[in-house]
Amino acid sequence: MTFMGLVKSYPQLVAMRFLLGVAEAGFYPGVTFYLSMWYPRYKLIYRLALFTGAAAAAGAFSGLLAYAIGFMNNIGHLEGWSWIFIIQGLATIVICFVGALVLADYPDTARFLTPEERQFVEQQRTLDIEEEGKGTITQHILSAFTDWQVWAMGFVLMSFDAPIYGITFFLPTILNNFGYNTAISQLLTVPVYVAAMLFMITAAHFSDTMKIRFPFIIASEIVGLVGYIIQITDASTGVKYFGTYLVVIGIYTGIPCVVGWLANNLHGKYKRGAGTALQVGMGNLGGIIASYIFRTQDEPRYVLGFAIEIGFLCMGMIVTAFSAYAYHRANTARIARAKRDGINEAKYAVDIYAI
Repeated sequence: MTFMGLVKSYPQLVAMRFLLGVAEAGFYPGVTFYLSMWYPRYKLIYRLALFTGAAAAAGAFSGLLAYAIGFMNNIGHLEGWSWIFIIQGLATIVICFVGALVLADYPDTARFLTPEERQFVEQQRTLDIEEEGKGTITQHILSAFTDWQVWAMGFVLMSFDAPIYGITFFLPTILNNFGYNTAISQLLTVPVYVAAMLFMITAAHFSDTMKIRFPFIIASEIVGLVGYIIQITDASTGVKYFGTYLVVIGIYTGIPCVVGWLANNLHGKYKRGAGTALQVGMGNLGGIIASYIFRTQDEPRYVLGFAIEIGFLCMGMIVTAFSAYAYHRANTARIARAKRDGINEAKYAVDIYAI
């Protein structure tokens, strides 16, 4: 990121961007896996929302930062955009040194916990981690590639990631087409992301409290869909700005639920780690698509780009409904077996699938 601010040619920029992608590829799935090893099932989504909310906050802060750094143009013989990369990159390096010193791998290796606290955390998550069962580590990892729910949740996450990348990439440009200059357009992105962060954390809290995921995911997709439908119309500037709120709020709110839903339902740390990485990797394919569908020749309405994003959200709702139905059938079968074997069927079902 830092060196992206120092490049002098397009090939250099591509090389640095490739290295940045390599470095950050495991970040989001790694953090998701990390949190799943610390928190039980119905405390996970809220923590994921706090983490993902930092991305929404960064979206708000980056608008302010870009506006402020714009005044650094020609300082050190560098343009303002170069300083955006340099400052953000150096800040990340500092934070990484702090993280290396304070983060513990697992509760049983956390020195800041007392033995009693460590035992409490272990008991809270015991039912969620389960034993790996028979087979090698490689077999457990490969089992994630043959599990239907990994692919289904991957497509659902893609249906969120493509729209959120699209609006993130082009929100300042879209606002600029409303008639505002670049600086004002950057500032107008700030309240959008602040609102998204607040809604996301609130929805995650109720999702964990109510122990359900499906309704929150569907509701998020519907809100995002309405926002994109507003964008594709010939509505007024104020209405379209309201539509951007719906898009960002709806999509950001659903992402922690989607990622956490899969993490809740993958047992064994090796399969969970591989499955989460595969899901996030599929989701990021939506980011690649989003970077190409908002074409300059489609200004100012970007009908093609908005239409494709609407299609992604519709696909997500269909796959989400299918997944909920499949989980319901699985729970029904497990409850029947639990009754047959004399096991507490409600606990048995909930510990397997969090619908």
